[in-house]
Amino acid sequence: MASAESQEKKKLSKAEKKAARKQAKSQHLLLKHDGIATSETPTKFLLIGNGGLLNGIQQELLAPLFKHYGQVEEIVMLPGKPYSFVCYREIDRAIKAHDNLQGYVLRDGLGPTNIRMYLSYVTQVPKNSINCENLPAGLILIEDFIDQSLERELLESITWEDGSATCESQSAQQSLKHRRVKHHGYEFLYSTNNIDKDNPMPDGMPALFGQVIDDIMATGHVQCRPDQLTINQYQPGQGIPPHIDTHSAFEDAIIALSLGSQVLMEFSHPDGRHIPVLLPPRSLVIMTGEARYLWSHGITPRKGDIVPSATTDTKGGLTLMPRSVRTSLTFRAIRREPCKCDYPSRCDSQQNQTIVKATQEHNPSASLPTSEQEAAVLEQTHVHQVYDRIAEHFSDTRHKPWPRVAEFLNKLAPGSVVMDVGCGNGKYLGVNRSLYTIGCDRSQHLVDICRQRQFQAFTSDALELPVRSASVDACICIAVIHHFSTQARREKAVQEIVRILNSGGQALIYVWAVEQERNKKKSNYLKDSKTSDKVQIANNGATDCEQEAVDTNLETERRNGNACLQNPETDSSISNQNSKATVNESHSITASPSNVGCSDTSQDCCKSKGTADREDVPDIERRNGVGEKGVGEKGVGVPQGKDPKVTSTDSDVHLQTTDNTLPVHKNRTQFVQPDLLVPWHLKIKKDTGQGSPSKDLTAQNEAAQSVVYHRYYHVFKEGELEKLCLCVGDTEVVSSYYDQGNWCVVFKKK
Repeated sequence: MASAESQEKKKLSKAEKKAARKQAKSQHLLLKHDGIATSETPTKFLLIGNGGLLNGIQQELLAPLFKHYGQVEEIVMLPGKPYSFVCYREIDRAIKAHDNLQGYVLRDGLGPTNIRMYLSYVTQVPKNSINCENLPAGLILIEDFIDQSLERELLESITWEDGSATCESQSAQQSLKHRRVKHHGYEFLYSTNNIDKDNPMPDGMPALFGQVIDDIMATGHVQCRPDQLTINQYQPGQGIPPHIDTHSAFEDAIIALSLGSQVLMEFSHPDGRHIPVLLPPRSLVIMTGEARYLWSHGITPRKGDIVPSATTDTKGGLTLMPRSVRTSLTFRAIRREPCKCDYPSRCDSQQNQTIVKATQEHNPSASLPTSEQEAAVLEQTHVHQVYDRIAEHFSDTRHKPWPRVAEFLNKLAPGSVVMDVGCGNGKYLGVNRSLYTIGCDRSQHLVDICRQRQFQAFTSDALELPVRSASVDACICIAVIHHFSTQARREKAVQEIVRILNSGGQALIYVWAVEQERNKKKSNYLKDSKTSDKVQIANNGATDCEQEAVDTNLETERRNGNACLQNPETDSSISNQNSKATVNESHSITASPSNVGCSDTSQDCCKSKGTADREDVPDIERRNGVGEKGVGEKGVGVPQGKDPKVTSTDSDVHLQTTDNTLPVHKNRTQFVQPDLLVPWHLKIKKDTGQGSPSKDLTAQNEAAQSVVYHRYYHVFKEGELEKLCLCVGDTEVVSSYYDQGNWCVVFKKK
C-alpha cells in the first residue's frame, strides 16, 4: 500500500511532463551543436533554453531578471541558437536563479507567442561569437557623420509621391519589392540595370543634398564628385541581396549615408570571408578599391540584427537590436569611360570585351554550303561542336515530354521496339515503360546524360545509323532534321529512319516551321516578345550601394510562369492550358563518324518560384540570360562574316556583317529566310582565382558571363516536310499537322 502511494507521488503532472520534455530538448541541442553536456550538480553557469537570439530574445531583457538574484559576470548569446548562458560569480546565486526562474515566461502577453525559459546547469560556457576582423580593404566607416538636426532636415525634405503623382515624378520614384526608391541627378534604369548617361534628370541635385556632397568631398576619401543620388526607404524586415555595384556605370567610391535606423550590412569576399559591418544611424560608409570592386555587400531581410551589446557590464556580448524605418542616401559619380579596375573577374567592362572575343572564336564564318564537304564542315562547326559544348546547359532545359509526342508513344503496342533518333537527354525514353525504347544522339555528352538517367542510348550519326534494317517498330525524330544543311542530307536522314523501320512501322518527325503565324494567330514564340523588356539584363546595375540584385533573367522569368513559348526549340506544352500543342527541342545528329556505346539533370532549375514544369520556352533563349536579341542589339550573338565589324561599349555589343553570309536570327521575330543561325548563350563559370566562385554574384552579373554559340537551322515551309518524307520512297503519310510553330508528320513504311 505504501509502495503504491509512493508511486502515485512520483507521477508528474501534464505541465511538468511538458516542461521536462522541453528541458531535455534544449539539453540535447546544446550537446549536439556545441558539445556541451548539462550537469546534475549545481554550477555557476546556467543554460537558458528558449532564451536565445533565435527566439528573438534580447540581452537587455535577460540581464535584469538574472541580476535580481546575484552578481552576473557574463551573459553569452550565440547567433542562430535558441539558448543562451548566464555566468554567476557564486554558485549559490546560480542555484537561487535556477529555482526561481525555472519555467518563467518571457514577454508574457507582449509578443506574438509567449516564451517559457527552461534552465539547466552546465560546466562550461562557449565564447561569444563576435567577428573581430578588420573592415574590408578600402571600406571607410565614419560614425556620426551628421548630427540629429541635419538628419531630421534631410528626412523631412524627402517627399514620397502618391499614386496621383505626375508621370515625370513617378519616373524618379519607384516602389520595388524590397523597398521604396527615388533618384536625383540621373535615374537608375531597372530594365537595363544601368544609367542613361546622356539623359540627366531635369531637376538636378537638390541643394540640401549638394551640401552633404560638399561635406563628403571634404573628407578627402572621394576623388570624383557624386552627381547621382538614389534614396531608398527600408521598412523593418526588408533587405537586399548580396551584389556589387556596376563597374561600368559608376566611379570608384560608393557612398551611403544611413538615416533613421541602424542596419547590419554584410560583406563577402570571393574566397569565402564574411564580415558583418554595423552601420549606425547618421553614419557614412565609403566603399573604395577592393571593397567597392571585389567584395559583395547586402542586407539580410529581417526585423532585427545581432550586434554587440551596449550594456557596460556584459563584456561586449551579443544582443538583438530591432530595426526601424531606415532611409539610405547613396551618392555615386557617373563613369564616362570603360572601367579598367584591377578586378576583371567582377568587371563588366572588361568581361564584355572577353565575351566578344570568345564569341568570335567559337563562331567562324558560315555560309550556305555548295558541296557535301562544305555541308559537313558547317554542321560539324555549327551543330556538332555546339551541342557538345552546351550539352549540360541544354539538358537543364529538357524535362517534360511534349503531349502529342507522348501521345504517339503511348498508342504503340506494348513490347514495341522504338528508336529515338536524336534523343538528347532522353526525356522520351521513359515515357512508355511498356515499350523497349533505345536512343541515339550525335553528342557524346548528351548520351552520357542519358546513361546517368539509366536509359539505353548510344552515340551515332543520323545519316548512318548502326541499326539493322527492318528492326524497329517505330521511330521518333524530334527537332533534328532541321539541322541538316542540304536537301540531300535531309533526305538521307529520312531514308535511314525508313530503312530501320519494319514494314508497317510508323515514324513521327518534328521540324521548326517558317510560319510562326497561322490563321492570324501568332505562335507563342512570337507572342512572348513583350517579355523581352524584363530580361535586358546587363551584367551590372545598382541603385543605392545596396542595389537590388535583380533576378529577372530568362531562367527565373520563364520558370516563374511569365512565358508561354513553343516552337521546335521549346521543351513542353503550354503551361496552364488544356492544349495538346507540342514543341520541339533541337538535338545534334549530323554527319560524322559514329561511336556505338550503351545508355536529370543535376541542376534543379525548378527551385525558383513558379511551376516546376515550366519548360515551354525556346532553347534558343531559355536559360541563357538573353532576351530577344539579334544583330545590332545589346547582348547579341556575333553575326557571321569573313570580316565582322565589332564595336563595343560598357554594356552594349554591336556587331555587323559586311558580306552575304548566313544571318543570325533575331529572336521572337518572323523568319525571313529558311537557312539561318540561331544563338545559344552559354553561361561562363567565373574563376576568381581565389577558390570557388562567389555565391554572392548578382543575377545580372551571372547573366552577362556567357559565350554565344550559333547553331545552324533550316526552317521548313508548309508542305515541305510531307514532300521530304514521300520523296524517299516506301512511305505513306498518315497525318501531318502544325503545332505551335512546328511542322509535324507521321508516316508509315509500306
